[in-house]
Amino acid sequence: MKIGVQTYTIREYLKTPHDIRSSFKKIKDMGFDLVQLSGLGSIETEELAAILKDTGIQACGTHSPWDRISDEKELDKLIDEHKRLGCSQIGVGMKPALYPDTYEGYTDFIKKINGICNKLESSGLYFGYHNHELEFMKFNGMRAIDRMIEECPKCEFTLDVFWVQAGGMNPCDYIDRLKNRIRILHLKDYRIKGREREYAEIGQGNLDWSAIFSQCEKHGIPYAVIEQDDNFLVDPFESLALSRSFLAENSFLKN
Repeated sequence: MKIGVQTYTIREYLKTPHDIRSSFKKIKDMGFDLVQLSGLGSIETEELAAILKDTGIQACGTHSPWDRISDEKELDKLIDEHKRLGCSQIGVGMKPALYPDTYEGYTDFIKKINGICNKLESSGLYFGYHNHELEFMKFNGMRAIDRMIEECPKCEFTLDVFWVQAGGMNPCDYIDRLKNRIRILHLKDYRIKGREREYAEIGQGNLDWSAIFSQCEKHGIPYAVIEQDDNFLVDPFESLALSRSFLAENSFLKN
């Protein structure tokens, strides 16, 4: 499994093309050569592709705006952009608020996802859905995420181990269930501070990383990216370095 960076982690350092180039060089120098693109400032596709090539970084996928994914003409543009970037997966970061957290809301969302998946399949690309804890709510006795897994057979899942834990479930169980429907796994640790939960650098929280990586190896998950939204011990780059050191020291890094 190749491990990289979800660029939302360093979003404050990606506001201009110059920022993007310097920040990508910085994470490359840290030992990362894989990203999932998200949180970037305005940049032309050609320039972004050139930065990826120049820095020797692969983009395995994106989190893209739902208003573009859900619009047929904009989705055509996204498909072209992803092919030029060498990305195989177009992803969305969470369920849009326009679909309410109800059984009926998920019914409508599932129908829309299936249409998007069909269109992307015909283009040789894939749709990825990134979970939070809200998908673990039950409606009519069934978790929303379980409905999505069953009723969206062509949808890939960018499973986030932190949010599975926050939803009250074991990340390993969902890795085992989804198997090859996970192209990109999201890594961040789960830290308790006082009465609050926090995002944490890998190894600085309570998740069972040996079990998680064992499941990933069992099912041949191709990519994982470190996504720490906030709660940095110093700054995002220091947190990425700390996470990478833990992964290396525990022989989880294969790239």
